[in-house]
Amino acid sequence: MAAKDTAQRKLALKTGIGKTRLALLLHSNPAKRIPMTLREFQTILSALDISIIQAIIQVETFHGMELLQEERYATLIAMLCEVFRGLPRKVIDALEELEGIDGSEVRKNWAEPLQKAVVKRLITEVLAIIDRRERFAQREDLTV
Repeated sequence: MAAKDTAQRKLALKTGIGKTRLALLLHSNPAKRIPMTLREFQTILSALDISIIQAIIQVETFHGMELLQEERYATLIAMLCEVFRGLPRKVIDALEELEGIDGSEVRKNWAEPLQKAVVKRLITEVLAIIDRRERFAQREDLTV
């Protein structure tokens, strides 16, 4: 709310959640908070222009760290959210194309090696982009 410069009163108007209920949902003292429904959570996030995927990834990624509010990670988180938003469907479609693999073979312990492979590929792609930019800049310097 602070990052979006949205006070509780304004958020109550945007969400349609009553001011009193919203105040109890978002109380600064966790012991005084009341349980929030999934619909309320989604409505609040939507009013703040935050996707539920983005909220979950930020909480899971930066849990217990001071990095959550650092602006330099905002675009990274946004990009990763876009990757993850479409990823499950693309994996399902890929499995559908493979004869004899129906998804029952998939194991939870594949997550770590797949994460490592994605990070390795991401680094490779970022380095290739940096290299292309440097070569382009050098060509522009030569033409000037």
